[in-house]
Amino acid sequence: KKRRCAVDVMSTILYLSGITGFLMAWAIGAQDVSNALGTCVGSKAVTITQAIVIGGVFEFLGSLMGGEVAHTVSKGIVHSSAIQANIDLYVLLMFCTLLGTFFWLAFATYFSLPVSTTHSLVGSILGLGLATYDIHDLNTKTLSRIIVSWVTSPILGGLISYTIFFLIYHKILARPQPEKEAIKFLPFFYSFTLGILSLFLCLAGPQSFRLPFYHALGMFCVVCLFVWLFINYRLVSRGVRSASISSIQLHPLGETKADVEVNAPKVEQEDVRLEAAEKYFTGLMILTACVVAFAHGSNDISNAIGPFSVVMEANLHGDISTDKPVPKLVLVAGGVGIVVGLATYGHRVMSTVGEKITKLTYTRGFAAQIGTALTVLSATMFGMSVSTTHCLIGAIAGVALVESSSKINTTTLKKIAISWVVTMPASAICSLTVLWITYLVMDPSSRPK
Repeated sequence: KKRRCAVDVMSTILYLSGITGFLMAWAIGAQDVSNALGTCVGSKAVTITQAIVIGGVFEFLGSLMGGEVAHTVSKGIVHSSAIQANIDLYVLLMFCTLLGTFFWLAFATYFSLPVSTTHSLVGSILGLGLATYDIHDLNTKTLSRIIVSWVTSPILGGLISYTIFFLIYHKILARPQPEKEAIKFLPFFYSFTLGILSLFLCLAGPQSFRLPFYHALGMFCVVCLFVWLFINYRLVSRGVRSASISSIQLHPLGETKADVEVNAPKVEQEDVRLEAAEKYFTGLMILTACVVAFAHGSNDISNAIGPFSVVMEANLHGDISTDKPVPKLVLVAGGVGIVVGLATYGHRVMSTVGEKITKLTYTRGFAAQIGTALTVLSATMFGMSVSTTHCLIGAIAGVALVESSSKINTTTLKKIAISWVVTMPASAICSLTVLWITYLVMDPSSRPK
């Protein structure tokens, strides 16, 4: 009878964890995906509706390659010997982790705070681990790697974005004829962006796509060359490549370039030239939005399905193995939950990241997004769970620093920084509260010791 009671409790936890895991995926879609696509909306490259469609498709595709990160989150923070010693306890903790983290994320999303789901989940696991295990049962090596990555990832994202926008600003926007320079560099940026995506797919994508490093590098070169030739061909076929600066509609129809130079103020002429150059980066903004959504799905899906996969594995096999991959069906369910969250509630957070940190144009948004994507995809390749929110905000700040630190809205950054500091303890408190309530309602004979 006692064994049957324990089985019933485990089955109940499995069903509740499935529901809570889906809610967690919903919260990630409403919170983190909105952060990832905020730059695209803020720069007016796409509308919120279009961003939701882009995010939905590419988040789902990215979620299918997130198994390694889910393994780190769900099984890497507590030593496997401690997990195996009391599987029922660890299963209960994973359920409390999911529910407590969801409560905190729902609260943050309601108040439009762009907090990190990764911080929230790790904070919950760490809080529960400290409350129920000895300190030596925690894997301090994995925890150190995760925490160090939280510091380095926004710095790396900022450095990459700073470098890319520094090149754009000095080689294109600051030149006398920025539109000509934009046309010249356009094939390079397209080929680099798609080449990087193909490289990461070959190195860290689904097993059927993976190649050895040198083969993947060769694929990167082939994609870059093909895209470079294709974009050049498209520009030439449209007559854009050979067009002069005076023939690309920098002035109203019916006026000559000389008329505009005589009649229009110099500042307005410069604004028109910059706007004309910026328009060529609209497609790149949309393309990098797809890459960021893909990168985010590959990394942050672990926050939703990692703990649930532990609960399911314990119910199906009676143990928790550190070697078994996350089932594809679980990855798919998590991807669906993210898409639903983005579609139903994501618009509340998009504007905070996209419009309130610094003014974003197509070139600035492109630089911020490609820096974010490179950082997150690199972390995914090494199985590390990083905060996409951190990476993106670091990238946006890096872009702003190219011109001046005064371009950054420090008030918004302070609000975001405070929410980051509060996230880990708040999420841990929520999960500990869930654990306490769960122990109160459970039958004493079925409680894990």
